[in-house]
Amino acid sequence: MSTRSRRTRTVRHDDGIAVLEVLVLGVGLLVPLLYGALSVMALQSASYAATSAAREAARAYVTSATPSQGASRARTAARLVLADAGLTSTGPRVRCVGGACLAPATRVDVTVPVVVRLPLLGGGPTITVTGRESMPVDRYRDTA
Repeated sequence: MSTRSRRTRTVRHDDGIAVLEVLVLGVGLLVPLLYGALSVMALQSASYAATSAAREAARAYVTSATPSQGASRARTAARLVLADAGLTSTGPRVRCVGGACLAPATRVDVTVPVVVRLPLLGGGPTITVTGRESMPVDRYRDTA
């Protein structure tokens, strides 16, 4: 018996195994990777929206005439920005730093928390992202 005929007898038949490997690896690796990418995109989108909402709420607050009007305008501004992104929030939290609210040369800190549901999981886990903005009240603001 020649060496060549011995080699052909010991060769295994692997027909169709590559298709099975691609399916197992594709489902086993690609699906979790794709889900991870979708989750990161959802979190980044919510983070950007929360930051924008905090900035607009702070702007609305420092340009208003009274603290009560400022709170109302801040809520409205945050709600509009978050609605554009398809999100909701419990509302902005406003904190006055350095004196009375809206006093010249003080600062207003606004925090907007947003709860993000991870995609493709109906009642699944949630992550809270927070947007923060600190805006000065105009030093030359008319206090009368």
